[in-house]
Amino acid sequence: MAPYLKLALAALPLLQSVFCVGAHNIPPTIKVKNGTYEGKHVASYDQDLFLGIPYAQPPVGDLRLRNPQSLNTTFKKRSATEYADSCVGYGNSAAWPFTLSEDCLTLNIVKPTKSEGKKNAKLLPVGVFIHGGGWSQDYSANAVYNLSFIVEESVNAGKPFIGVSVDYRLSFWGFMASQDILDAGVANLGLKDQRLALHWVNENIKAFGGDPKKVTIWGESAGGGNVGYHATAFGGRDDGLFRGIIAQSGAEGTDMKNLTAPQQRYDTVVKAVGCDSKNDKLACLRKVSFSELNATITKISGGFYPIVDGDLVPDLSSTLLENGNFTKTPILLGTNTDEGTLFSSTDISTDKQIESIIRASGPDESTTRVLMALYPNVDSLGLPSEYRVTVNGLVGAQYKRAIALYTDQLFLSWRRIRTQSWFNYGVPAYSYLFESPLTSREYIGTTHFTEIGYVFYNRLGLGYPATINPLQDATEDVLDLAKLTTRMWISFIHDLDPNNHGIAGVDEWPIYNATGGYGENFHLTPKKFGVAPDTFRLAGTTYINSVALEQYGR
Repeated sequence: MAPYLKLALAALPLLQSVFCVGAHNIPPTIKVKNGTYEGKHVASYDQDLFLGIPYAQPPVGDLRLRNPQSLNTTFKKRSATEYADSCVGYGNSAAWPFTLSEDCLTLNIVKPTKSEGKKNAKLLPVGVFIHGGGWSQDYSANAVYNLSFIVEESVNAGKPFIGVSVDYRLSFWGFMASQDILDAGVANLGLKDQRLALHWVNENIKAFGGDPKKVTIWGESAGGGNVGYHATAFGGRDDGLFRGIIAQSGAEGTDMKNLTAPQQRYDTVVKAVGCDSKNDKLACLRKVSFSELNATITKISGGFYPIVDGDLVPDLSSTLLENGNFTKTPILLGTNTDEGTLFSSTDISTDKQIESIIRASGPDESTTRVLMALYPNVDSLGLPSEYRVTVNGLVGAQYKRAIALYTDQLFLSWRRIRTQSWFNYGVPAYSYLFESPLTSREYIGTTHFTEIGYVFYNRLGLGYPATINPLQDATEDVLDLAKLTTRMWISFIHDLDPNNHGIAGVDEWPIYNATGGYGENFHLTPKKFGVAPDTFRLAGTTYINSVALEQYGR
């Protein structure tokens, strides 16, 4: 997958600078399995925040590059009023005021104040958000993912829920792969971190007033890919950790059974830190100082992503989905219209460049020829759909062709294989297409990540530079779209149905029904939101998914 770019992320204002923190004489406290946490009350939102709560033992020292271990100590009382260190990642903007550490396996809880688990009290549904970042960067404390706005709106809608966000190991620390790692059973550590966090939520969320039987897992980009992996984890084994899934712009790695490139990266790191001559290279890596390992990893090219490990990821997704090896839980999922503009250069002008874009994801020469035909250089068929390539313009002559390919190979095909699979096995799926351009630059369109500000109802623009705050100085129809979007997500988390949003005059969002060969999307756009057939570029993505196993390795 292409690196997760920085267009839509920026500085993180501290919560205290935005919200009025209540001067309660007695801070909120919650007793969980291991001890009591003291959080903080945010009076202006009538919420209690419990931040930086460990859900696993610190993966440091001898626990580095090992499967996450459950907590094994107790305590009387600990503060949970600040975000903890974020997991080590690469590519985060230096402008973001975050701190990084290997000791980062924590989660954060935002809850309406009056939701503590009391006798006979009604427990609230729970939404667990897993951030994206190409499995190599980003963190839950990024202000664009602030949960206070959507949790507040859930109360306003009469459908309150508790929001949880999770940090997990990234890059080398969470997704390094090699034969040594497979043999030791320690692949996909970042996914296993998330899984253990879900177990923590299952065991402890009732104390916060949350219902462990009403958890929705929810992610965007690589986070959307992550919740997809949890749906097929252990062959679709249902551990009772979630009852619903939201996947925004989900994606996954390619060539997931091929260790060649990951092995080369592993060997490079091992040699650079002097562990190549050791019989137990993993044991050696656990003794190398963080600073030395970190400096080495920053020089490694290539990305990190989940692989087939025969365990949590037992096979390629295409095989698992075809065989029905996924949890039969309702799903809400979709894409933005022009996802690929965040991953492409603008100077795409030749067939040779288009071939390179196709081949970079795995397809051979024969498959590439078919895709070249299915994605011709016809302006009206490319993306963004309303942008017109002109001579001496801002983009190359085949830019729109490239954007259609990036969008479909990375995201739209991922979504369509899942809506089709959920339909095939009779499980409710709600599919959307999001369109609300982020900037006045028409060739950008509605790029990857645009929907985040709408979903989180981030009207203040936390985490965004003013130049690309999606809701800054927004027109009334854009603000209406933001409210509808966040309300539909709230409704799904609360009821497993996005239609109970309480906004009049909105079409019913139908369950995806591909009886006639395709279903319908709810088109989220300020122009005229409503239901539309899921037929755009259908031939291209159908072909991509038909060769997913052999040509894409996914």
